[in-house]
Amino acid sequence: MARLDQLPLELLILTAQSLHNQKDISALVRTNKTLHHALYAFLCRFNVEHHRSSALLWAARNGYTDLVTRMLDAGANISSYESPTEATYDPDNLVDLSEVNPLLAAAQGGHLGTLRAMLSEKRPGRASSPAQLRTVFHWAIRSRTSDLVELMIENNAPLDPAGKHHMALSALSVAIDSGNNSIIPRLLELGARSGFYESPCPVELAICTDQPQLVELLLKHGMQPHDNEGLGHIIRRNDKALLQLLLDYGLKLKFYFEPLFIAIMEGQYEMVEMLIDNEVNPNLTHSLNTRDEEGYDEIYNLGPVGFAIHFRHLDILKLLLDKDVPPGRSDMQLAAERKYEEAMVLLSKFADQELHDRIGAIDLWMTEQVWNVLDDPDFRMPATSYEIEDPITPPTGRQKGYCLNSFIL
Repeated sequence: MARLDQLPLELLILTAQSLHNQKDISALVRTNKTLHHALYAFLCRFNVEHHRSSALLWAARNGYTDLVTRMLDAGANISSYESPTEATYDPDNLVDLSEVNPLLAAAQGGHLGTLRAMLSEKRPGRASSPAQLRTVFHWAIRSRTSDLVELMIENNAPLDPAGKHHMALSALSVAIDSGNNSIIPRLLELGARSGFYESPCPVELAICTDQPQLVELLLKHGMQPHDNEGLGHIIRRNDKALLQLLLDYGLKLKFYFEPLFIAIMEGQYEMVEMLIDNEVNPNLTHSLNTRDEEGYDEIYNLGPVGFAIHFRHLDILKLLLDKDVPPGRSDMQLAAERKYEEAMVLLSKFADQELHDRIGAIDLWMTEQVWNVLDDPDFRMPATSYEIEDPITPPTGRQKGYCLNSFIL
């Protein structure tokens, strides 16, 4: 073996090719410096061809920049490590990305030189994918590592979410969710916006974390709440100032179907009045999921008047009638069933009138989505729930203990 290094390179390669085990080839390569120099590239190619470039991930995790470079020269493909959930977020198939993404492994290990070496690889079939860049970018934002954030921006890490799942976060949402507000102006400067399907969206995250200044900053950049969650938070807090801020920036309440019902349920008189005065649609019904005396689910299809009756808010009932919000047949029946005498007195004037059925919130949601998208392909109706859960009226019997408000459009 002492004279093996004196053989021609061709014979050395043939010798290495006769070995079928990476461990044996590695032992041969480590025999002396000459063999190491002559056969190291062959060892890297063997790893690429027979071990799916496993050495690349190991080198990235441990900061061996030279080995990373050699593996890439041998044909290793960084993007081959891309996890399906990196490209298209799937909460049911999540993996530990630090175990499969070489870029993330290097970043988390603090090996920025190694990371830069991989980011500088631009050859087709060897370079990293945008999805992998997004993964590192999000981690950098959450870890508040400003140098790494800028490095990923320089390398065009995507600002949008991974796919169409509503839980896939944009860069903006990651910043808000992690409390890294200092990076938000930079992201907005780069053109960062909410993902089309993202829910909760950045505006809603800012609302639900009680950051009105951030809400206004996002509104100034043309963003609006994607669904009813943020408005529900505002109503439960009776935050009329924040609702007015949204209205000042063009919020169209007619497309948000839950806020009025939530305001009635919560007994927020002034909020109910404000919503109606600003063109919320009061002529809808919504499903209310409550519990009967035995603790079983009971679903009512009620209008705003019916909600006021169910939650026994007589002052709001009077307000609704004063605002010309008529009852439906189911609302009248509910007042009678509950023997709510004060409500029955107020509703008595409708006893001889023909009460028309009103459209349900879900049916109107579908209609609005179809018709508006014809005029504007980018139109998106705010997501709404199939049912509103009654969290206020306590059951007196058995409880079934599962989520009642789980279906979101």
